[in-house]
Amino acid sequence: MEEAADPPHGSVSLWDLSDPLRPRASALIPDRGGTALKVALSGDGRHAVTTNLRGELTLWDLSDPSNPTSRRLAAKRVTSLALNYDGRYAISGGDEGVHFWDLTNPNQARKEMLLGVGKYSTDWYEVAISADAKRALVSHQSGNGEGGVMVYDLSNPANPEGYSLIRNADYYSSNTVALSGDGNTALVGYHHWTTYNNFVTYWDLRTWDKTELRPMTGWKITPDTGGSVVRWEIALNHDGKRALIAQRNDPAPKDEPNPPRSEVQLWALDTLTGFPRFSPTG
Repeated sequence: MEEAADPPHGSVSLWDLSDPLRPRASALIPDRGGTALKVALSGDGRHAVTTNLRGELTLWDLSDPSNPTSRRLAAKRVTSLALNYDGRYAISGGDEGVHFWDLTNPNQARKEMLLGVGKYSTDWYEVAISADAKRALVSHQSGNGEGGVMVYDLSNPANPEGYSLIRNADYYSSNTVALSGDGNTALVGYHHWTTYNNFVTYWDLRTWDKTELRPMTGWKITPDTGGSVVRWEIALNHDGKRALIAQRNDPAPKDEPNPPRSEVQLWALDTLTGFPRFSPTG
């Protein structure tokens, strides 16, 4: 009766997809800290990370799906997160900047700051990490449109190295990133602050020479989408040849009979031809 009177807030469900035609959901994993906003699952399915409305970060051990255990990590106001394949490493972004987490020993989790907090309170970040945790992708956007996308070499976790992939410029700002499991392909969502156009660009990181320390050019793979949409949801498979791209519209007014259309598209990125190059200057 007590649980019925106080249901789990922002609970997370763990799904068994062994039979895709008959997916099964586990019991709810309650997060009493507030509504769950972000979730990340390791590739092996044995670990998860969640963040709630308060921005608190929770690490989950799913080795026994019927009895998941959790551990709160020392973080505040986290708004984006990602987990590598075996759950030993994570990356998070929020009001305290961007951190790289070594979760090899969950009882003594260690974090390394990759990117500090900007000078604007409206700074926000999007993060992605490769399956082997050797590479990370971070999008940083400030309240004045500054920022850009950073690539981090995490081969030496104790000494991560960051390189600027591209900088926001000419009223363009990046606000969404995705990285393939092998770390070779990146997708970056952009917003134009004067035309309100939004689009996604494709980057082959194998052709990027980080020693040049200059922005590279990518391919603009989606047409300009007008309106106030400033966010995309993107997922890439391991080798970067397939992507799911969803356009997230602003909430429509309650009395709006025809809310903005939203759809999910499947892209075959290994057949890209004839797309225009994209390289904002500055």
